[in-house]
Amino acid sequence: MKRILVPTDFSPNADKAIDYAVQVAKRNEATLYLIHACDHLDPLYLENTLSKSAYSQAIADAAFEKLEMRRQSIEETENLLVNIQLYSGPVLDTILVAAEEHKAELIIMGTLGITGLRDKIFGSKTAALIAGSGIPVLAIPLEYDWSQPHRFLLAIRDPDEAIPLTDPVFELAGLFNAEMHIAIFTDKDEAGALDYLMDDRILNHAAEKLKEKHDQVIVTEHLFGHHFEDSINEYIAKNQVDLLAMITHKRSLLGRLFNHSMTRKMSYHTRVPVLAIPAK
Repeated sequence: MKRILVPTDFSPNADKAIDYAVQVAKRNEATLYLIHACDHLDPLYLENTLSKSAYSQAIADAAFEKLEMRRQSIEETENLLVNIQLYSGPVLDTILVAAEEHKAELIIMGTLGITGLRDKIFGSKTAALIAGSGIPVLAIPLEYDWSQPHRFLLAIRDPDEAIPLTDPVFELAGLFNAEMHIAIFTDKDEAGALDYLMDDRILNHAAEKLKEKHDQVIVTEHLFGHHFEDSINEYIAKNQVDLLAMITHKRSLLGRLFNHSMTRKMSYHTRVPVLAIPAK
């Protein structure tokens, strides 16, 4: 992960994402690509073309100045290489284009944007990015404050699919010397005794394969409950997990993690960073 893309709307949550990205880059000697998308430059009430152009330029100039201030601060205090770029266009499209242009290996982004409305801005944009990105997305929640992570949790379902895709989470864990946990969930309401035993075998098989692949001690946990969200939340809280990683598919549970219809339980779920690794 030598090339890290960090979209920002200059909100407090976006700044927390920058903080996390800096910590990753420092340990990995990576380059940061800090970008901003000006997606609403022209106010509807300005009918004069010249006024629109002047207003748009003023917005762009102000945004670039903010990018430059953050670049200077990071380079001076952390001795990191930071590239900044201002784009014009829809946020999601811009991020995907920028990721391709800069050959990014990881996107780190906040889940809540400048307006503070979960159903209006970065919450929904982060969910859309998770669904559309071909590279891992690390989502940093508003409630999160940087601290050295000690424990990562990887939730799996299909080990044959998951194991080849686990390099990003194990690489991050290695940078912070964090303990790796892997978990599988069995639904009490839908599974019988045979299903539970089968899931237990799947979990143990996955742990052995991951130990071989990454040469790292792994803690396993078979979660058994009525709701995946509740079981994950309880495990995160009980074991002081600092990051949750999942393999994502379009229309998956994680793809709905940050949208406007999420329950209070899922809101709690986002109090730790979530690494979304796209299925191939």
